[in-house]
Amino acid sequence: MIPARTPATVRLAVSTGLVTVAVLASMLALTSVVLRPWPAVGVVGVLLVGATLVVARAMVGGRRARVAAAARAGVAVRRIPFDDGGTASIWPTLAGAVVAAWYLLARFGGVGGSTQWFVTTGSVSRLFEQLGLAGDVIRDEVAPVIATPPTALLCVGGSLIVLIMADALASGLRHPLLAGSAVLVLWLPPLILMSDVPWQTFAVTVAALLLGLTLDEPTTSRRALRDAQVGAQVRRAEQRRAVRTTVTAAGITVVAMVAAAASAGLPGLGTAWTNLFTTSARSVRLADDLDMYRSLTSRSGAVVLSYTTSTGDSIGPLRLMTLSSFDGRHWNGGPDADGVEFAKGQVLFPQEVHPEDAATRVDVTVGSMREDRLPVSIDPRTVRAQTGWRYDAGRDEVVGGPATQEGDTFTLEVHSRNLTPESLRDAPSGARKVDDAFLRVPDSSHKADIAGAAKSIVGGALTDYDRAVALQTYLRDTSRFTYDVDVPRGRTGDAVWDFLQQRQGYCVQFATTMVMLARTLGIPARLAVGYLPGTPIDGGVRWDVTGEDSHAWPELYFPGKGWVRFEPTPAIQTGAAPAYADPTSGAPGPAPTPTIDERSGQTSVPSAQASVPVASPRPLSPAARAEAATHLRRWLVGSGVALVVGAGLVVLWLRRRSTRPPRDAEDAWARVVAALGSAGVTLPTATTPHRAPQEAASAWAVRTGDALPGDVRDGLATLADLLEAERYAADPEPLDAETLAQLTREVTAGIASANRPRLGAGR
Repeated sequence: MIPARTPATVRLAVSTGLVTVAVLASMLALTSVVLRPWPAVGVVGVLLVGATLVVARAMVGGRRARVAAAARAGVAVRRIPFDDGGTASIWPTLAGAVVAAWYLLARFGGVGGSTQWFVTTGSVSRLFEQLGLAGDVIRDEVAPVIATPPTALLCVGGSLIVLIMADALASGLRHPLLAGSAVLVLWLPPLILMSDVPWQTFAVTVAALLLGLTLDEPTTSRRALRDAQVGAQVRRAEQRRAVRTTVTAAGITVVAMVAAAASAGLPGLGTAWTNLFTTSARSVRLADDLDMYRSLTSRSGAVVLSYTTSTGDSIGPLRLMTLSSFDGRHWNGGPDADGVEFAKGQVLFPQEVHPEDAATRVDVTVGSMREDRLPVSIDPRTVRAQTGWRYDAGRDEVVGGPATQEGDTFTLEVHSRNLTPESLRDAPSGARKVDDAFLRVPDSSHKADIAGAAKSIVGGALTDYDRAVALQTYLRDTSRFTYDVDVPRGRTGDAVWDFLQQRQGYCVQFATTMVMLARTLGIPARLAVGYLPGTPIDGGVRWDVTGEDSHAWPELYFPGKGWVRFEPTPAIQTGAAPAYADPTSGAPGPAPTPTIDERSGQTSVPSAQASVPVASPRPLSPAARAEAATHLRRWLVGSGVALVVGAGLVVLWLRRRSTRPPRDAEDAWARVVAALGSAGVTLPTATTPHRAPQEAASAWAVRTGDALPGDVRDGLATLADLLEAERYAADPEPLDAETLAQLTREVTAGIASANRPRLGAGR
């Protein structure tokens, strides 16, 4: 707490400094949403605007102090200002806004993104172009995004606006509580998009804002400078308040840090926010915690990998992971797989195989894929890659290596299993050949309904293969089911039963439903996540796989053949089903590649996290744009309502605080001095209570040309006597609270009444 005798100009400078520190700390939390190195630009801008605010308010406050001093010395002045350090002046805020606008135009409005300190009209148009690109990033990408000029402009510009608003509230209007609300706006992006605010941001921001509360009283009550010559009792009381305030600030900071750490560990707290803001990104990482109730948003059009084959043909889907645990809504990948080392040339497959046909060589080059797994074929294969990769036979995954980076390469030698309807139909039941996890169906009130639906669908099919084909055919029937990226709201809590009733969804819903239907029939099943074959380039010389090719499909277990892919998602999105899953085809072969038109609406697994987005985002469809705009409007409306309600509560609290009875003579005197200040009468800082009534009468006469009303002067004298007794008497008599309150009301009302005619006369 700053000492009571500190000049108002210094108090306001400290207030602006604390707001600047809080804004800097909160701005740096945005690095979890927009990756570095933009903060250097933001720090320079915030410090520059903060310094401008301090200097401008010091200039205004200094001029007011000089004029007020001249008036007290008897110099005739047109208007005596408040000696308040520049409070309530709009000029510092305007100066800060001008400097902030100049900085943004110079830093982001240059040609080609360069810095041009001399601003022209062209800088304005280029700045608005950057804002337009920033809007595209908001609509089309998912956090965290790379620091391009548009995204940096959002962060820096938003921080400068928050700084100017918060300073106007804290130093201009002396409402530090409302200023804190403005600063906390910068917490919304990391909270909503990343479900986290760094503990350092909590600590620094909360401490700075709480310390700001100790600087002064709000000027809605026009608290004037209190008498500097305070007694020992008052000085000790202020010291005790300072200690309590500091301890409170430290305590709340610690609580905020603990709350931040605790909330980070609460399951589901983060996804509850991020599910609302999931879009596409440049770097692609597929999720292993799929949510059946989550709608599918835009996917990245960036190439995640490309490959060439020795035959020039596709080898079918590339699988990244398999999932077995489903709780009725979410798929969960379970604990990280360790795997075992594998030898060069070793065929990787969960069961022993004896390849007969020549292998197909596949050379893969990584693009924007960032995974700690390698995508591999669904058939037996050998893998040649850099060291560190291991094989998990239980999941049939290559895991454990360093995260893939752009330009990484690896090679597959794929051995086709030559699956046919006949060979799969002849396979025995696999129910007793695998872990029970692949037969487990979540317990829900509709578990029996799902089992009944499965039996009804397969009818009299005699083999697991025929039952699987019947399930696939039923789900692919577009007269029954509709492919749609918008998932209807769940009604029962059982996502599979909801899908069977609502019949609308994308690959995750179709694949999950087939897995659960198959399990109720005793067929081991799991969910596979990976990529469809991609797009042939130059007639099949190369195949490009993008984020739009990400996909989920069911795999069913057949002893002697292993895990076999089926395709229940409608053909318009995935192309034809695998040849072995079409009993009318009769010939084995790789699954057809979707056409370009089919891929434009292709399914994708929603990304739970994506590290780096595209600099040139792929446009969203009108429907997706409308949905994003709707989410944004809802968020803005909700935030606005919360801020308005919070501001209303603060105003009510301040009003209640201003109307409460004075606690003691010190409080009553401060209110009377504030009332005099509202009338333009400021007592010199060295004025003692004994001389205060005379000084007030003299200043009133200079200010208004009239004498101070006698009842007001008498009331001032009585309050001054009470204040002197409270400060200096060894054993002051206790004050009657009601009498003190009545006297205070009479004096302040008399001052206001005497001042009103003067205001009405246009002075």
